[in-house]
This record gives sequence, C-alpha cells and structure tokens, in this order.
Amino acid sequence: MQQNDVAFENRTQRDHVLYSRDVVHAYSPAIQKMINLFLDYIPYVNRKHKEGENVIWQEALGIDPTLTYACGALPASITELGRLSPMEAIETAENYFQVPNETCAMVKSDLGLFYLEKENVSNRIFYASKACEPYNQCFELLKDYGYDVHVVDVGFNPVGGNEDRKKQMRIHYAKELEKTAKWISGKDLDLNRLHEEQVYYNRIQRKIRTVLNLRVYHPMYMGSLPTVLMLLANDHFFAKPAEYEETLDALIEELAALEPGSYSDVNAILAWSGARGQEFNIYEAVDEAGGAILSWQIPNNTVHLFHTDLDPLEALVDFEMREIQGGTSERACRSLMKEMKKYHAKGVLFYSYLGCSFATIDVELKRKYFNEHGVQGLSLIGSYDVGTVTGQVTTRVRAFIEMLSKM
Repeated sequence: MQQNDVAFENRTQRDHVLYSRDVVHAYSPAIQKMINLFLDYIPYVNRKHKEGENVIWQEALGIDPTLTYACGALPASITELGRLSPMEAIETAENYFQVPNETCAMVKSDLGLFYLEKENVSNRIFYASKACEPYNQCFELLKDYGYDVHVVDVGFNPVGGNEDRKKQMRIHYAKELEKTAKWISGKDLDLNRLHEEQVYYNRIQRKIRTVLNLRVYHPMYMGSLPTVLMLLANDHFFAKPAEYEETLDALIEELAALEPGSYSDVNAILAWSGARGQEFNIYEAVDEAGGAILSWQIPNNTVHLFHTDLDPLEALVDFEMREIQGGTSERACRSLMKEMKKYHAKGVLFYSYLGCSFATIDVELKRKYFNEHGVQGLSLIGSYDVGTVTGQVTTRVRAFIEMLSKM
C-alpha cells in the first residue's frame, strides 16, 4: 500500500476515512471517488429531503434498495446515519432515553441521532420485524417524536421448514411488500419499474464481484476500508446509483490496467465475518500488517442475484427469503469456507459489536465450526462509539496476521 508524507493524526472515524482517501489511496481517483460518495451520502439524502424529495430511512437488515427505488424514493440507510456520529448521540441515548450502557452502541447511536436531528431529517422509517429486538424497540420509541414508522412483518424461514410453511410465508411476504410500497409512494407497486430495478441491481452486483475478483491479482491496491465502503453501498448505492456505477466502472478499469504482480506484497489472505466494523483503524492495522481481506460475509448481500425471469414481486420475495434463513450459522460458515478456498484465505476475523447478544452467539458458533475445520480465527469486539480502538486491539490484529504469514 503506497503512502505519501502528508501529516495525519487519526482520532475519529472520519479522520481514518480521510486518511484512507488523501494518503493511503492518493494514487487512485476511483477509490477517492468511492470514499467521497460515502462521505456525502447522509448529507446528500438530508439535502434531498429538504428539497422535497421522498427520502425513506430503512434498516439495513430489512429490504434491499430495489423496492424503495421502484417506488420513486431515495433509500437512506439507518446504520449509515450513525457511522460517523458524534459522541453526543451515544450520550443522548444513555442520558435522555435511559438506555443501559451495555446496550449495543449502534442502536444507541442511531436512536440518539434521530432524536437530535429530528428537525433536519426525513421522518419516514421502515424496517423489517426480523431486525434485532433493541432496534425494534428503538424504532417504537421514535414514534413518540414525530416519526412515521412502518414495520414489514416478516418471520424467519427455519432450516428444514416444510414446503407448505414456505408457501404461506411467500404469500404473506408478498402482501407485506405491497403494503410497504403503498406506504412509501401512496400508489400500488409498479411491477415494470420493480423489474427494471432488479435488472439494475444484478448489473451492479456483477460489477462488485468483478472488483472483488480483480483484487485477487492486486490485493493491496484497494485497501480494506474502501472495499467495505463499496460493499456498504449495496444497501443504497449512496442514493446516487449512476455515480456509484460509474465509480465501479472506473475502479474496474484501474485494476485491469495494473501491471502483473503489482500491489501483491501480501503476508496473509483473510476473510471477514460479522458486522461491517466501526473502528476503521482495525482495517488500517490489517493493511499495514500486510493482510488482505478478500472474502466478506457481512449483513450486506454479496452473493445473491434476482431471478429476473420470475414475476417481479415473486422475484423480490424469493430474494428476500434467501436473505432471512433462520438458524444459518453453519450454512453461513460453509458459504464463507467456499469463498476462502477460492481466494486461499488463511484465517478469519470475526467482528461483532459490544452488547449484541445475537452476534456473540453467532461468533462462537462460527469459531467452533472453523476451529473444527482447522482454520484460524480471531474475535474482535467493537463498538459504535466515536474514536479509535485501543492499541491492544490493533496489536492483536497484527500479531494474528504475522502468525498466519508463518504458516
């Protein structure tokens, strides 16, 4: 990873993002554009809201962006609202709402920001009932502060569920999506527009996959942080689909033009499993230690495409149900193991947020699986608080990569 001599002291998440743009990736216009899209995303949707556009806040584990775009609205990701949040958001959740200190910081950050920014942001929120319970409670609280909250009532599809149950779930899911479309736009769902958005989504996913595949030949050209920012945009395209696609095209062009063997000085190929990460200096530690994360298993879809030969509503239901399989830790592990073999990854970084009971159990199940299959793993417990992680955490990351490099 090339760096220049610009002086930089990173204290906040934003500092790390700027450092990645202005120092680490100063040689790549496409990566810089990707980072700029990320930095402007939430300010942009807030500006569009003030200009009178229909901006919809949606929970990232809810519905993919095709439905929102098909309804003529702009998707605003709730989890992105708090990714660069001030400490005041956490303090507001704990002091004003009396949210316990041990509660997931991501939930506290978003709750605090929605309260602090209630006069400046869209008051329209929708989320799926499959979201974690603390998030569900957070959204319920916001109803008392002028927010119009719509719930998509969907259940989990358990492993081994019989066909009759799956059929009933599909029927129910389709009705919920139609109601959601009516809530978003005040109109019935436009199936032709939905089909167009699904075709577009598939095109974007193929370009993302092309970037990920090209990184195999030049793994240190695009660092871990801009890679995860690119994947984050799967949920919203930064509310600028055309610019996002242009940036992907430019990135593909840059990667394809590199000399064979360049940007390939790697100590260990890694996989990332779990949350997308808030302490961005973890990504810096990975890159600086010569690690390259080539396999990603995060809440954003990085695998599925729409079956565009189906009726558009049926295709959307099919897509979403593939994303809500319950009891799937082992299935997720098998999928990640396949990706790791493809990219010759040596170890897994398991990342979860402090206070997230689901992630704690999920990580332990995954650790057990990979340990039984002889794959090394490192668990990292992160937060959504402002600032950087301790030196102890980054030291553990560097030590882990050094260990893998000797295997």
